[in-house]
Amino acid sequence: MQQSTAPSATEEVDMRGDLETKILEVLWSTERPLYVRDVLLRINEQRDMPLAYTTVLTVLKRLTDKGAAIRKRTGRSFVYSPAAEDEAALAVRGVLHQHGEAAVMHFVKQASADPRLREELRLTANIS
Repeated sequence: MQQSTAPSATEEVDMRGDLETKILEVLWSTERPLYVRDVLLRINEQRDMPLAYTTVLTVLKRLTDKGAAIRKRTGRSFVYSPAAEDEAALAVRGVLHQHGEAAVMHFVKQASADPRLREELRLTANIS
């Protein structure tokens, strides 16, 4: 008998579907949080067959549950924004969530082996 296990944070990022990716791209394309209706309008501009409001709402809820989007109440509604600035930042969040300090240590070790990455790390961390 096979046991099923819940996906890790990293696997959840990798398992994101095409619609989830498109919705995240909409959230990344703006400087302000968006209402479901705003996301729906922007997504449907790119589609031949329009999506239903409830479809976009469901995907936004799933993205929120996965930690890829943030939901905030404004009055009687909610607005959504990305939880990370881009795809790479989202992947890093997942790895850090799953592996914590071990991931940081391995990253620093790997980056230190490459002079260009070591310099980028030094500048980013403001380390001399």
